[in-house]
Parts: sequence; C-alpha cells; structure tokens
Amino acid sequence: MTDARKAIRRPRWAVVLWALACALLLAGAGLAVSAVPGAGAREREWRSAAPCAPGTPAADGGDCLGTVTAVIGRTDARRPKKTSWLYFTDGRPMRRLAVSSEAAEEFRAGDRVRLTVWRGVVREVAGDRYVWRHHTPGAGDFAMVAAGLTLAAGYPAARILLLVRGRRRPDDEVLPSALPFGAALVVTALWLLPLCYLHPTAPFATPATTAWTSLGTLTTLTLLIGAWRATRIRPPGESGTPSAEPAGGEVFLPARFLEATDYNPHHFGTHVVVGGDGPPAVVPHPGPGRFAARPIPVSRLTVLRVRRPRGSDSGLVPSGWHVAELDDSGTPVHLAAAPADLTRILCELPPRSRRGAHPARRDTGTNAGM
Repeated sequence: MTDARKAIRRPRWAVVLWALACALLLAGAGLAVSAVPGAGAREREWRSAAPCAPGTPAADGGDCLGTVTAVIGRTDARRPKKTSWLYFTDGRPMRRLAVSSEAAEEFRAGDRVRLTVWRGVVREVAGDRYVWRHHTPGAGDFAMVAAGLTLAAGYPAARILLLVRGRRRPDDEVLPSALPFGAALVVTALWLLPLCYLHPTAPFATPATTAWTSLGTLTTLTLLIGAWRATRIRPPGESGTPSAEPAGGEVFLPARFLEATDYNPHHFGTHVVVGGDGPPAVVPHPGPGRFAARPIPVSRLTVLRVRRPRGSDSGLVPSGWHVAELDDSGTPVHLAAAPADLTRILCELPPRSRRGAHPARRDTGTNAGM
C-alpha cells in the first residue's frame, strides 16, 4: 500500500463514522417531524372539546369532556424518575392513577377531587389546593425535538466538512477545530428551539414571529460564514497581518518553544517579546516588562521550514497555529505561534538565519484548505 493510501485511510473511516452519526440524528429528526401534524390535531381537538351531555358516563364520553368526583384514599410519592400514584377510596372511579411526584406530594388522603376524562384518559385532577394535568407531547414538543436533533446533526456534518477540506494534508497534521461551527449551532438553538416550541407550524404567522425567524436566520448565516473562515486551513505561506507595535516598541506575542532549552528552561515560556531596546526573549507572562526574560540566541538559530501543527507536537499547539522548525547549532527546536505572530518573530532573526524559510521549503501540502 502506498503512502498516499495510508494517509487517507483514517480520514475515510472518520468520515464514515461521522456520516453514520449524522444520518441517525437526521432520521430521528424526521420521525419527530412526522409526528407534528398528528400532535397538533390532538391539541386542537382537546382545546375545542365540549363538556359531555348530562347523564353520559365519563368512561363513554369519547370526544366530549366527562367529569367525575372521587376521594383520594392515599398517595404514593416517589422519586421524579419513578412513577407516583394517587389511590382512590373504594377503587372509584379507578383503583389508582399515575401522576407526577409533585402532584402526589400536594394531594392528601381524604381530598375530594374532580377528574376530567377525555377519550377514556384522565386528563386533569382538580382539588381545592392543587390541579394536576396530564401532559401529552404536543406539536411544539415534537417540533423542538426535531430541531434539536437537526442541530445536533450539524456537528458531525461540520466534522465531515473539515475532514474533506483537509483530505490531502499529511495524515498526522492537526486539522482546525469544529468548535466555531459548534458555537454557531448553540446560538441557533437559543432562538430556534423556543420558536419551534411556541410556533411549531407557523413561524411566519405574525410580524413578531416573522422578525424572530428572519433575525435568527441572519444571525445563524453570519456565524456559519465566520466559522467557515475560521476553520480554513491556512498554509504556512499565509502569515496574515503582524501585530502592531505599541508606543513603547515592545510586543508580547503568545508563542511556545516546544523543547526545553537554556532560553526556555522547563518549558516555562508562554510568550516571546520582540521590539523595544532588548533582543527577542522568552517570558512566562504577557507583559508588560521583561521580568524573568530569557534572551533568544538568534545568531545560533536557522529556520529550516514552517509548517502546520501535527500530532507529534503534543497538546501545546492550538490547531490554528504554525510551527517553525529551527536548527539551534545542530539541535532541532520548534517554535509555535499564530501565523502572523510567528512571522513577526522570525523577522527578528538575521537574514542569514532565515534562508531556510524560503517559500519553496514551506510545508504547504497539496491542498490550501479550499
């Protein structure tokens, strides 16, 4: 098997797994959507139901609302995830009724209650101190579940997108995180789920819902475009705009040498300070001031190439950073920073030291990231 085939094996399997997860979530969303019309029809029928004619037994009321009085004999309140019960005196009109734990705690033995029956199901138990209503999932519940599953399917879809965009990158290269897409999905859920619950079948029925839907859609599209740009695979040749220097001349750039050296003992450095009156130095803080600074011996360093992060770079390198491979008098060292910051740091090296960073030697791969 060639190296090229080995390089794409893992992404292909990852695509299959994420595609399976996406398909299962979308299938669940489809089932929830199919239940919306029926649930909506039941809600409308329940709200429009009229009381049964006098003398009609509650159990035979059908589409009308039957009422029957009863006396609670005892209650059995259990934990929220377990069934709680109301027991009726003399087993009339039934021996027991499953209710919420809160209802079982509120009702007391001896309470006289009125039961409302619709289509043979007790829909309400009303007492002097508390009213319990049977909850049947309505159109809003199913629409909200469908929307939630669809949004959840968006995350594996985003992972597939990133794998496809990086399909020709080296196998061990770290791809951009899908978190920007995840953030867009979370923000979408904040406006879409309440809309689906309150207006499951008519998001444009009123000016208020139309504005709600339009503004939410525009927000989501803006966030998705931002996520697309944020997860673009930037080859090392694209450095971006270097950070502007403040009036004092010193700039503290987040950067890390991945090896412990005499200027980065015990991996203590979190930033590199450039500019000002002093030489480039490693510091364990974002400034200001050069407290605990360790000067970088720029005369000893030679840039071999600049590449994207790989799995072998440990967890210290964010996926959006680049890594410069340097030669420190025969010892290989690696410096990681955001593209623009890395370019700014490498500019501090003498021209002789930067000969190895010629664009022809940058690790650009075969795909610029779509």
